[in-house]
Amino acid sequence: MLELHTISKRYGKKPVLSALSHSFMPGVTVITGPSGAGKSTLLRLCATVEKPSSGEMTWNGAPLNRTVRSVLGYAPQRIDFPEDLSGLDFLLHVAALKRLSLGPAKAQALVLLDRLGLKRDAGTLIAAYSGGMRRRLGLAQAFLGAPELLVLDEPTAELDGVTAGHVNDLIFDHADKAVVLMTTHLESSLSGRRFKQLEIRPAA
Repeated sequence: MLELHTISKRYGKKPVLSALSHSFMPGVTVITGPSGAGKSTLLRLCATVEKPSSGEMTWNGAPLNRTVRSVLGYAPQRIDFPEDLSGLDFLLHVAALKRLSLGPAKAQALVLLDRLGLKRDAGTLIAAYSGGMRRRLGLAQAFLGAPELLVLDEPTAELDGVTAGHVNDLIFDHADKAVVLMTTHLESSLSGRRFKQLEIRPAA
């Protein structure tokens, strides 16, 4: 369980999040709110990329810090990919950073590439990938290691409806055993699926 205890975030004197408290249980929670409300900022805090200005965040009762990265999968909106690696080699590089064994990591990477429609391009250099392919590759790396905490910022952006559906299938399949936080501008693609919602408002 991920818990937020009156967290606030400021950049200089500008408040972005103010005294936010919430408990996230296993399953999908969609973070909603108007532009500028701090949705992506909240996800970066939950992914330990940034720290709150005040308040406390806990994971299973312990302070949330970088130690959670062993069970964390994070897909931000933008990733700086190494252009000279293939899609598969990139996933194996990420798997090594996550300290996954090569054999199981390669098997899992191939399954993820297949589910995300990238298996035929596994050996293609990322330099040749389109925006949508890069989006899917970024998602694949987040799922490596079967994370218990999955943080996804606009996972279906730049994807067509059919591909977005496949991505959502993967997300909701994984949500049976993980806390999943995500944002999306395509809420219609979630029709018929069971998820929770947290709406945040711009800080005063």
